[in-house]
Amino acid sequence: MKKSKKALSLLCALMMLSASLPMSVAAATTEAQVNQPTQQAVATAKPASKKATIPLTKANVEKFTKEFFANPDIKKMVTGAVVTVVKGDEVLLEQGYGYADKEKKKQVDSEETLFYIGSVSKVFTATAVLQLVEQGKIDLNADITKYLGDVKIKNETGSPVTVKDLLTHTSGVEHADTGFSLDAELDSKPYYSMKDELLNNTFRIVNKPGEVYSYDNFASQLQGYIVEQVTGQKFEDYAKEHLFEVLDMENTSYVLEKDDADQLASSYDYKGNKLKPLVFKPTVLPEGSMSSTGEDMANYMLTVLNNGVFEGERLLSKDSLTKMLTPQVSIHPDVPNMTYGFEYYTHPLFNGHNFVLKGGNVPGFASQVSFLPDKKVGVFISDNQGSNIRTAYMSAFMDHFYPDERPAPTYLQPTQQQLTKFEGRYKNLRMGFDVTEIKANSDGSLTVYDGLGSTKYRQVDPLLFLSNEGFPLAFKEVDGKVKYIYTLLNFVTWAEKLEAPVAYKDVAGDHPYRKYVDGLSPLVVLGEEGSNVLEPAKEMTRAEFIHVLLELFDLGYRHHDKPAFKDVEGHKYVDAINAAVQIKIIDAKKVKDGKFEPDRIIERQEVAVWMHNFLKEYPTMPKQPVKLAGTTDEWAKEAVQYLATHGFYGPEVIKNQDGSIDFLSKKGLKRQEAAAILYNLVYPYHSEGK
Repeated sequence: MKKSKKALSLLCALMMLSASLPMSVAAATTEAQVNQPTQQAVATAKPASKKATIPLTKANVEKFTKEFFANPDIKKMVTGAVVTVVKGDEVLLEQGYGYADKEKKKQVDSEETLFYIGSVSKVFTATAVLQLVEQGKIDLNADITKYLGDVKIKNETGSPVTVKDLLTHTSGVEHADTGFSLDAELDSKPYYSMKDELLNNTFRIVNKPGEVYSYDNFASQLQGYIVEQVTGQKFEDYAKEHLFEVLDMENTSYVLEKDDADQLASSYDYKGNKLKPLVFKPTVLPEGSMSSTGEDMANYMLTVLNNGVFEGERLLSKDSLTKMLTPQVSIHPDVPNMTYGFEYYTHPLFNGHNFVLKGGNVPGFASQVSFLPDKKVGVFISDNQGSNIRTAYMSAFMDHFYPDERPAPTYLQPTQQQLTKFEGRYKNLRMGFDVTEIKANSDGSLTVYDGLGSTKYRQVDPLLFLSNEGFPLAFKEVDGKVKYIYTLLNFVTWAEKLEAPVAYKDVAGDHPYRKYVDGLSPLVVLGEEGSNVLEPAKEMTRAEFIHVLLELFDLGYRHHDKPAFKDVEGHKYVDAINAAVQIKIIDAKKVKDGKFEPDRIIERQEVAVWMHNFLKEYPTMPKQPVKLAGTTDEWAKEAVQYLATHGFYGPEVIKNQDGSIDFLSKKGLKRQEAAAILYNLVYPYHSEGK
C-alpha cells in the first residue's frame, strides 16, 4: 500500500494515540536570521509549482479558512474550532468555527472559548526554564539531580542527564509517557502535586543522555518540577506571573479554575459523542494541562515574531529565543527533530520553507501552533473533537499561500549490495510495538514496511532517502554502523535497529512458530528472563500475559499504594496488573469478587478482550468482519471477532471452508501462540512473501 500526501493526516492521527497523554510535537521559531536547514533535500518528487503566489492578507486568509471549514469532509471531522493567523505585528484572523457545545448550540468565541492545548504547553514550560537560565538560577549543562531534591531517577548509563537533555528530549528515559493520568473518573477535589507523583516514579534512564531523540513527557514534567524547586513557587503560579501576565494572556492557565470552567469548550470523541471533563493527575502537567483561547495565543505568536517582546515587556531574550527555535537535534542536517522545547514532525508539509511547529493532544482536543519565521507568520488552530484538522489545514494553507517551488531532487544510483547495510527491523524508541522493516531492492531503492503498508524510497544523500511524495527516511550511524532511523510514521522519535533474535534451544529452525518467536524475542521476553529455553507449548497465566503485553506496548509502570485486586498484593507482576487497570486494558468492574486470579491459565478469549480494550481506541482501516465458528462466550465475541478479522492469530486457528474462523476461544494460551498473535500485531505488513 503506497502512501500519498493525503495519507499524512491518517498517519498523524494514528501516532497521536500513542500514549496515555497523546501529545503531538513540533517546533516554532522567530525570524529569518535563524540559519536553520530549510529541508532542501526533503523535497517532493513532483515538478515545482508554477501557480501564481497568493498573498497572505486579511481578506485572503479569511476567505481561505471559511472555505476550508465549509468543506463537507472537514465538517464531518469538526464540532468546533478556533483559528488565529498573525503576520508581523498584525492579527489577520482570529475566528471561531462551529460549536463550543453542540447540544446547547453554543458557538466558539475566539476571545472567550477555552481549549485544552495539550503538548503546546511544553513551549511555555521550556520558556520558563530558559527565563531562569538567563537569571543564572538554572545551568543548562548541570546534572538534573542538582535540582531534584528528594526525587530520585534511576540512571543505568553512567552519564548524567542535563537540563539541556530535558529540553531536547534526549534524556534517554525508558518510558517517557508514564507519571501522569488523564481520566474523567479521577477525583477532581484533591490537589495532586508533581512531587508526590515523581516520588512514586519508576523511570529508568537506559540510553546515554544526549544521544537519542524520543518524545519525552517525563522531561517536560521534570522541567516544571525544577522550576518549582528553583523558585519556591508552585509551577502554575510561576507561569501565571512570569508568562501569562507578561503576555496579557488573561484566560490562559495550567490549572482550569472552577470560575472559568464554563468557558471550556465541551469535548467530543471522533464519533461525535460528548466526553466527560478531564481530570489531570498531577493537578498541574507542565507537559500538557494548559488551556487557552485564540486571542491569547495570538499574543504569544506576536511575541515570538517580535524577538521575545510583547507591548514593551520582554518575555525572553533574543538569544534564548533563537536557541529555542533552532534545531538542536537532527538525525540528518535536512531532517531536524528537536529544538529547546519544540519538535518537527510534518516535513513534507513545509514545501521547502522554513517552517516549525508545536502540536498537542488530550482526549477530545487537538491543537497546533506553527511559524514561518522567514515570512513572519504564525498560525494557531485548536478543535474540540480531537481530530487532525490541524494537519489538513496547514497542508492546505501552505499549498495555497506558500507552494513548493523547489526542483525535483537528484537521486543517487546505489547498488542493492550497497544498500544492504540499511536492511533490518527497527524498534520505535517510544512505542516498542511499532516496528519498521527495511529491505534493499535490485533497482537501487529501499522498501519500508510499517503500520501503513509498504513504501519505496530512493537515495538522495548517503544517509537520506525520499519517497515519491517527499516523505523522508533518514539514518544515523554509530561507530560506522547504521543504528537509528527516522520516518514519518515513527513521527516524534527515532527507531533503533533490533538485535538478533534469541536463540532458544527448544525452538529449532523448522519449528512452526520459529518466525513468530524470532520476530518477538528482540522486543519482549516471552519466557523466563535470561533463559535460552522458551518452553513454547507452556500455557501462560493471566499475570504473565498482561506483563508481556504491557512490556510490548512499552507503556511503563508506576508503583501503586493500593493493589487493584485483593489477591495480587506482593505478586511478581502486581505493577503490570495495576497499570493495565489504570489504562483500562483490564476492566476492574467486571472482575468477580475483586479477585484477579493472577496465576490462573488465561483463555484465548480473555487475551482478545484485553487486546481489544487497548486497540479499539486506535483508528484502523475498515474491514469486513469475519464469521466466527467454535465456542466463544458472549462477553468476548466482539473482541474475538476483532482479532480474527485483523489477522491477529497464528497457525493454530482453524479456518473453515465457508470462511469462518474458530479462534479456539476457550483454550489456554500457549507461549508460542502468544508469539504468533503479537507478531501479527507488530508486523501487520511484514515483508515475507511481498
